[in-house]
This record gives sequence, structure tokens and C-alpha cells, in this order.
Amino acid sequence: MKEDILSEIRDIKLIQGGMGVGVSNWKLARTVSSLDQLGVISGVALERVITRRLQEGDEIVREALLEFPDKELANFVTKNYFIEGGRKNKNLPYKSVPFPFLQIDKEKNITLKPTLEKLIAISVFTEVTLAKKGHDNPVGINLLYKLEWPMMASLYGALLAGVDAVLIGAGLPTTIPGVLDSLSKNEITTMKAKVGDGKDYQFLFNPSDILLNPPKLERPPFLAIINGHLAARGVKHADAYIVEGPKGGGHNGPARNKKLTELGEPDFGEKDDLNLEAFKDFLSFNSKERGKEIQPYWFAGDYAHRLEEALSDGAKGIQVGTPFALSKESGIHLPEKEKIIKKIMNEGIYVYTDPLASPSGYPFKVMQLDETMSNKKVYESRKRICNIGHLIDLFEIDGKVITRCPSEPLKHYERKGGKIENTLGKKCLCNGLMSTIGYGSPNEPPIYTSGKSHEVVKELAIRKGGIYSAKDVIDFILSN
Repeated sequence: MKEDILSEIRDIKLIQGGMGVGVSNWKLARTVSSLDQLGVISGVALERVITRRLQEGDEIVREALLEFPDKELANFVTKNYFIEGGRKNKNLPYKSVPFPFLQIDKEKNITLKPTLEKLIAISVFTEVTLAKKGHDNPVGINLLYKLEWPMMASLYGALLAGVDAVLIGAGLPTTIPGVLDSLSKNEITTMKAKVGDGKDYQFLFNPSDILLNPPKLERPPFLAIINGHLAARGVKHADAYIVEGPKGGGHNGPARNKKLTELGEPDFGEKDDLNLEAFKDFLSFNSKERGKEIQPYWFAGDYAHRLEEALSDGAKGIQVGTPFALSKESGIHLPEKEKIIKKIMNEGIYVYTDPLASPSGYPFKVMQLDETMSNKKVYESRKRICNIGHLIDLFEIDGKVITRCPSEPLKHYERKGGKIENTLGKKCLCNGLMSTIGYGSPNEPPIYTSGKSHEVVKELAIRKGGIYSAKDVIDFILSN
């Protein structure tokens, strides 16, 4: 493992959140890392993001993609997706990427179709490569454990680009330490697969399917994103932890109390807060059991103005998302970002913790904005479609494994054994978040997520008269 990198990361006070899809892009991560903090790219749906950037004529992305070790693959992707000068007709849909139809053998090994697997690997490689240019500081990648099927191809693409840290949450990433060990040795790697009503399935990944003569790889440190000491026990072999509370944006861990508030939100209470004493006891015990020094940790979830508090509680620092998400360098479409900041400055925006919106089943924070999927009329007028498939679930029915998503067309979901009541309120995050960064399909409404608090965003926007930079965020946090 990159012990020197882990030592370097230990000294970093500020980790930039890895917000997807494409919000934590290479520009944001590169800027943050260049300023001696930990910049993090989102690894979610990068095969879509990269190919759509290519179709918009992005020369910078094309140049980075052509650095991939397999020149034949790089040229193939370029030839198929790059459009000189960008698409002329913005009303037409983007050229498609293969849907995740999975292959399953008699031993219950699940694999991706080769074209999709290679496209994922080279896309992640490209984003990490861009984030690492122009400086020598660490860069991380953030992935969601719930998204199992692209996980190993994504990680391998990141390793090929020399990623310095892997951050994974949205589930309990128990298998990741072993997966990283294996992938970094260019070994055939398996990862347990969650298949409803099925047992003993596993994803299988062979690095030689991506590169016949792969380079020597280093195993990056793994930072598990958890919500408390009990989750830490489940990922005791992580190299470090990010402890995220329920006020953070995006997906949250489920509340202990299964009842909802009067507003219909998960009822987060004291039991959902970190038991710091129990967490420290675990770290001490785990250190002795592993024969290694105590794992470092950072706090996240409304900590942008609480760095000193985090340090006094033994953390190395904090992870911050929302202020970076609305910074100049982030991937959110600039005109919409400026509107959001103006609204925050003038009247504020309510962020609703929606227990139903995400097909993943996890609570998801949604900014309440007109002309987005948070508006009931916009949501209900949208034609249901599932053409990206990142949040699909796997189920075994009559000995066969099928995929389904509760935000897909109702007749398809029901035909595949799903219950209609499980589709209520489900929103297509895949398409909505692509629209958020300006690469959506025609007529696809966006959806915006953030943490509960916009206090720091408002203060920065007032200071700067509107849009602000990632450097402004860093300077504000570290000076306070």
C-alpha cells in the first residue's frame, strides 16, 4: 500500500466530498488537491459523463483518454464518441452507452459485457488522470457501495491512473479492502453480489480483459464512509474513516427510528449521532488487534464551519461537500448554479430529506426547486424510463437473475416481479443528475442535492457577490 500517501493524507485537514454524478469533477478535485487538501472525483456513471463530454467536443478529455495504456481501446472510444466542435443539434439524445445487461455463468459468477467494462475502466482512468495533472498531491475517488456492478471496473481504471485514495460509502463496504488488495496485484478478483432471493452470487473481474500486459500497480489507502462505531466494526480493515452524520447531502444512512416526522422525513435523533467514546474505544481495540497504529478519521455532515470542533474531538479534519458543490469549479451547470446561489442569498432553499426518492432505498436529500423533479407536477409529468441503470437491483426469479429498478416504467417493473407500492415516489436519479451537470437527455428535468445547511454557502456568496471559487471555500474553512 502507499504508506507514504496515507501518511500524507493524515496531515490533511480538509477532504472535498466526492459528489456525483459529475459534480465532483476533475476540475474541482484538481483545484482542491493543488491547494494541499484532498481533492476527490466522483466515480459514479463516468462512462456516461466522459462519453457525453466527448460528444460536446471536449478536447481536454480526449487528450487524457488517449493516454490510456491500450491505445487501440482509446482510439476506439474516441472514434465512436468524439465530435469535433461538439454536437450541432442539442435536441437529439446523446449516443448511447451499453445498458448493464449482466452475464452469469453456472458457477454464479456475474460479469459485465466487455464493451461496457472497458468503457467504465477507461472513463475512470481519464477523470483521475485529469485530476492529477499539474501537481504532486494526493487525489481520491468516491464510489457508492450500493452500485456494485460497476465497482471493480471503476476501481481498476482508477488504479491504472494512480489514484491515491479510495472513498466508499452508501452501504457497508466490507469487501473493499480485499478487492483493492487483489486488483492492485492485477489478479482475477471477485466481490460478493447482492441478489434478491438468490444466494452465493459474486461479481468476477479479470484485469487481463482490460489490459493484456498491465503495469505494476500500487494499492491506495481505503477510507470507509460510515455513520458510527457499529458500522466501523463492519469495516475494521479500512485504512481510515470518514464519519458522516445525517445532515450531509446526497444519500444518508437510514434513521434508527423507522417513523417519519410530521414533514414526512426520516426521524433522525440522538441514536443516529456518533457515539464518540464507543468509536474511540473501537479504534483503540482494533489497533491492538491489527498490530497497527490507530486509524485516522474525519467528520462529515454540516462540518464546514466546525473544523475546530472536529479537531478537538480527535479527528484529523473534516469532509465538506455542499460549499464545494456550488463553487465555480464544480460540475453543476453554471447558469443553474448561479440561480441556486442567488436564491440561497435572497430567500433560502429548503432541503427535504426524502425517504422515497432514491431507487437505492436510502434517504436522499433534495433541494426544493421549481422546474426540477422536486416539484410534484414536474415529477408526475415525466415519462418513466430506465435507460442508464446505475441503481438497478438484481433478483433471482425461477433460477434466472434479472435486473429491475423501482423508477422504471411501471408495467416493466411489475412484469419482473416488482410490487407497485415500491415504486411510489421513486425518482430517476440517473437521468436527473446527468441533467444537473448539463449533460442530460432532452426534456429530462434535473434534481439537486445538498446538505441541510447553506450557512457557509450564503456567507461566501455574500462576500464574493455571488459565485465563489473552491479556493474561497478552503480559505474560509481553514481561517475559521
